[in-house]
Amino acid sequence: MELLGDICTQFPDAYDERVENERLKMTGGGNTNSAVPGAVVPDGGWGWIIVFASLMIHFIMDGITYSLGEVFLRPMMDNLNKTRGPVSTIFGILPAITLATGPIATIFTNTYGCRIITIVGACLAATGFLASYFWANLWYYYLTIGIIGGLGFGLIYLPAIVSVGFYFERKRSFAMGIAVCGSGLGTLVFPAIMPYVINAPLWFDYEGALLLEAAIIFSCVIFGALMIPLPQEPSEIRRMAQKARSQAKRQALKTATATSQNDEQQNQLLPTNKQSDIPLQEVSIAPRESSAVVPLEQEYQTDDKRRVSLSDLKKDDANINNRTEKTHSGSVENVSKIVATDVPVVVSRKDSIYQGSLHNIPLYNEDTDEYHRQMIKTNETIKKAEKKSLLAKIAEQIDLSLLKDAAFALFAVSNFLTSLGFNVPYNFANDLAADAKVIEHKRHWIIMSIGVANCFGRVIIGYLADRSWVNRLILYNTTLIIAGIATMFAPFCNSLVQTHMIYAGLFGFFSGGYVGLTSIIIVDLVGVDKLSDAFGVLLLFQGVAVAIGTPIVGTMRDAFSGFDRPYLWPYLIFGGSILLSGLILFAIPILRRRKERRQQPTKHQLEMGVLSFSKQNLSVPEQQQQL
Repeated sequence: MELLGDICTQFPDAYDERVENERLKMTGGGNTNSAVPGAVVPDGGWGWIIVFASLMIHFIMDGITYSLGEVFLRPMMDNLNKTRGPVSTIFGILPAITLATGPIATIFTNTYGCRIITIVGACLAATGFLASYFWANLWYYYLTIGIIGGLGFGLIYLPAIVSVGFYFERKRSFAMGIAVCGSGLGTLVFPAIMPYVINAPLWFDYEGALLLEAAIIFSCVIFGALMIPLPQEPSEIRRMAQKARSQAKRQALKTATATSQNDEQQNQLLPTNKQSDIPLQEVSIAPRESSAVVPLEQEYQTDDKRRVSLSDLKKDDANINNRTEKTHSGSVENVSKIVATDVPVVVSRKDSIYQGSLHNIPLYNEDTDEYHRQMIKTNETIKKAEKKSLLAKIAEQIDLSLLKDAAFALFAVSNFLTSLGFNVPYNFANDLAADAKVIEHKRHWIIMSIGVANCFGRVIIGYLADRSWVNRLILYNTTLIIAGIATMFAPFCNSLVQTHMIYAGLFGFFSGGYVGLTSIIIVDLVGVDKLSDAFGVLLLFQGVAVAIGTPIVGTMRDAFSGFDRPYLWPYLIFGGSILLSGLILFAIPILRRRKERRQQPTKHQLEMGVLSFSKQNLSVPEQQQQL
């Protein structure tokens, strides 16, 4: 404690004081009281700026991703002289790489923080789109738009979700709902604007649109900069630790400079003599006006008659300098130790990507502090994590052992089937409308309908999922079934744009609900403590499905080009895969009941939000009462 007091005396802008000031500034009046170190959740304040930044990132990223086929499919086919299959592969690689980057983005976000990773991702994605402007080549587009752009989007997407999770707890469901609505808004705006950009002579055809999108993506740097980390986040801990060390070094340098100046003044006052051990003159304490000359050879005598020489002074001076250097070097080390050990570092929150209400988690309602202890990884965990290689950390994010649970394995297969057809209406809606002879300037209304309906679907279905009287699994299955039926209905639409807008609206509304419900169903199956691991597994399944689904549909369309309805079989097959993905999930209660007859869920699993399907008719509060 004495050491800490010495450091705080030397550095008035001490580390822990700055943490508290930053904490108060960020909360904006939110609740910061918790027995768990690092469990500071503002639930407001600057958090609403974070929500705005996340909304804009979703607006830009998803708006561009979902409008690529609408905007660039036919122009690229004409310019590259390629068919739909090879060109549509670009639109499959981009979201596939975005999803596959999820586990890596999680590691980087936990290490460097949401702000830095978002900025890096924006620069990387913008570079990819910018590079595509300079050479019109199919394989080059695979690299620049698909891989580089996908890597950048992957680094952007996760921090946009996690940052909201760090700032909100009680209001998280509402805040997340606002943020992800940016996806639907982007799908509404980009298909309406980009065709006019391509047709404008100023932009030199679709290459100019790619250049404009690169500039728009780069603007995500601004929104990333708004993601000011909370004081307990690891990136902020490191920044403030470096600042404390720098202050300690500057203070040590000032002291050393002052000591050096004192030495110079001392040397000027002392007489010059080759024999350093010659005794100094005897000096008596006298007024400054005295001009008496004292012989140099006379000894200087104090009250105790002690003899002082130049060698003695030099030895004392060396000792003083040595002690000064040790003191300040020790101060720097001690500042680092205090930062490393005494300040809570939040490495990650296991529930940061959960989009439902935390009141669905029994432990959160019973003992919030204990819930925080189990959800928040602090500095003791980070020391172990730093010793692991990048591959080991990625393996941790993809816990394939979860597939041993038959219900979760079935859910992963369902996500694979959903992702096969999920991007089909986005990428081929315009081309399907062209085959149906819809008026050209009205074709973009179709995908715009998906965007508008998507916003409403995320909010309304998300609201229903948080009601205790709603069976979330049935709601989830219903969204997939209706979205699949809407997709299968699409090739039967005629030349009236309104018929296309009907299937698009249904697909947008229920597919938006599906996206918002995914994290909630994962928690119902494996618990909130395994949410991040399970999500990593799903991203693997989704990424593979998206990569192959879109190119296959484009290739099938080319193969059936001689038919009256070239998209009939592609849409029936991939719409049917979405429908099937919802139907097979009705087997989950059967699988879980069979498992529970052999082994009942543990108390810990129930506290983490795992539903007991042998009690599926009970509401959430009733299940909590039986814990």
